[in-house]
Amino acid sequence: MISLSKNKRIHFIGIGGGGMSAIARILLEMEYKVSGSDLKESISTIRLKDFGATIYYGHTEANLRLADVVVVSTAISHDNPEYAFAVAEKLPILHRAQMLGLLMDEFSHRISVCGTHGKTTTSSMITRILEFGGKKPTFLIGADLNDYGSNAMLGGLDYFVAESDESDGSFLHLSPSIGVFNNLEPEHMDYYKTWENVIAHFHKFMAGVVDRGGYMVINADEPALVDIATQFDRSKSRYFGIQTDASVRAVDLQFSPEGAHYTLMIDGKSAGEVYLKVHGVHNIYNALAATVVALNEGISVDTIKKSLFNFTGTKRRFQLIGEVNSISVYDDYGHHPTEIRVTLDGARRSLNRRIVCIFQPHRYTRTRDLLEVFPTSFEAAGLVVITEVYSANEQKIRGVSGRLIVDKMKANGFDNVMFVANKSMVASKLIPLLRPDDVVITMGAGDISSVGKEIVAQLKSSPKELRPVGDADSHTA
Repeated sequence: MISLSKNKRIHFIGIGGGGMSAIARILLEMEYKVSGSDLKESISTIRLKDFGATIYYGHTEANLRLADVVVVSTAISHDNPEYAFAVAEKLPILHRAQMLGLLMDEFSHRISVCGTHGKTTTSSMITRILEFGGKKPTFLIGADLNDYGSNAMLGGLDYFVAESDESDGSFLHLSPSIGVFNNLEPEHMDYYKTWENVIAHFHKFMAGVVDRGGYMVINADEPALVDIATQFDRSKSRYFGIQTDASVRAVDLQFSPEGAHYTLMIDGKSAGEVYLKVHGVHNIYNALAATVVALNEGISVDTIKKSLFNFTGTKRRFQLIGEVNSISVYDDYGHHPTEIRVTLDGARRSLNRRIVCIFQPHRYTRTRDLLEVFPTSFEAAGLVVITEVYSANEQKIRGVSGRLIVDKMKANGFDNVMFVANKSMVASKLIPLLRPDDVVITMGAGDISSVGKEIVAQLKSSPKELRPVGDADSHTA
């Protein structure tokens, strides 16, 4: 057991990573001593240095000469010279999630958002509502909130909102008093191996919330989550949904280029219209989850509706990159088949324009394990470009490639898909195929964002006569 002490220096190996830098920032704002190392300078390391962190570039034993506690993520290998030195010197080594758990324990209301999809947006919506409700939340989320320009910020010591990471089971190191569960699907099976093991982990997480006297917020339209939640005292669960008659429900869903809106039902009675500036059914689910938390924390319906209307989203969640020659270019983090499907469907419903998707598969294991599901995820798109797999530090698996997704799509009758292995070639190959009013969406958890920026830059620098608009529902390139 390790207790946090402001007299100890906490050293992060790989401090520039999204989750690591966010934890480091909160610790710095709470006046802890923080140092960290990374391979190169980044926006994250520059920000942390401004907050008072000691930053080293490159990994050497000397970086730990003043360290009392070492924090690592799953990405740090055991042959990293700093990790090896920490082991040899018997320095306490904490996984990132253990550090987050210790940090969260200093707050009285600990909100953890879990599930396969929607964690970042739901966490962000909860944070925004709590802020509007005067709760001054501290938050640590997986992407920068557009309204704050950061993915982490110290508020008061009452509410802490965190996105949990179930990818390696480390979310079990957290001890929330409020658990929010949007959905649950087979994912990260390289770690879990079996669906039964996924269920077991989430059951254990829910049991912890209940044992601490907290409550769970459950999507009533997700049978897997409902099955787990019903194994606990009914009074410990709050339900939301669209298809199911939950206590908090959305009906009369409407979509437009401005976003989505719906009628909010609370215990069977209308609570009025809710307007969102974000798109898609999935974001209505996210908003409902946030609404349940807010209602249980005593925030008024009017405040909830006002804060949701003012929520402008997060970085890399259907983020507008630019508009040129009536072509809109967006970027999105979606990398699981379900995320791809709901994002593309939401864009099609709201914008009613041809969707052009550029997808970079993320991890060889995910591409292999979900190969049968990926091809059906792009049905809302009129044209699809698939790049080579982004490895995310995985070893290449023989025979696994982005081309497999293309072959499966063509076998399923979707001909307007092409494989461009090198993402640097996508812009030059795609631009001649674009039409007026197209919506281009880059998708993936790797480095595909650069392609959207390159498309915008090329369209601006080399104006071209675009091809005539065809049938909006056509899948012809």
